[in-house]
Amino acid sequence: MKAFRAVATSAAALAVLAAAPAASAQDTTPPTAPNNLRAVSVTDVEIVLAWDASTDAGGAVNYAVFFDDNPTPFLTSGDTRFDVRLNRAIGMAPGSRHTFQVRAEDPSGNHSFSNRLTVSFAPGDNTPPTAPGNLRVLRNSASGVELAWDPSTDASDLDYFVSGAPCGSLMVSGDSTRALVPTILTDPVCGLGLGSMATFSVFARDALQNFSAPSNRVTVTVAG
Repeated sequence: MKAFRAVATSAAALAVLAAAPAASAQDTTPPTAPNNLRAVSVTDVEIVLAWDASTDAGGAVNYAVFFDDNPTPFLTSGDTRFDVRLNRAIGMAPGSRHTFQVRAEDPSGNHSFSNRLTVSFAPGDNTPPTAPGNLRVLRNSASGVELAWDPSTDASDLDYFVSGAPCGSLMVSGDSTRALVPTILTDPVCGLGLGSMATFSVFARDALQNFSAPSNRVTVTVAG
């Protein structure tokens, strides 16, 4: 009886295997290359890239734009255009020159690459604003420290940043040359501690992301 059951079990297992569909072959064919990478618009703050769409039998293709030798790409999903914006933190400034390449990837992870394209931002403003001057304390109270400074000058619009606050720099519109750094009574998370000592300075940033030198520094013991 045991032998009969074993034979029956084996026969049932073989029947299940025979009925199972064959595993689908893995897609190893890359998408067509995203050719004709080109710059369709260039200014001092933006390079607009475009390329021909890739095709793939496996489904939609996603694109990633690489620049220079940076291994981390700009991701653009399924679009065949990408706006490269001015970004001084990664070396992109008016007049700077960069090399781009697009990678197309299908749902199976197969990929192909475009041609390389080298293009420069148009020349532009690389001159920083003048430093804010005469930083001073207007008021020191339990609600906060009010600061004032003489304005910076620049060819474009600018913003100010007050350094020395507990949670990082405070941004102030260029329309104002005053800032109130709050105490913990008005801002329990990012306020100054009552009776603590704080040192402040101010710097300006223009519309082209040029940063000024810092102002003079002022040190104050917070009221309270």
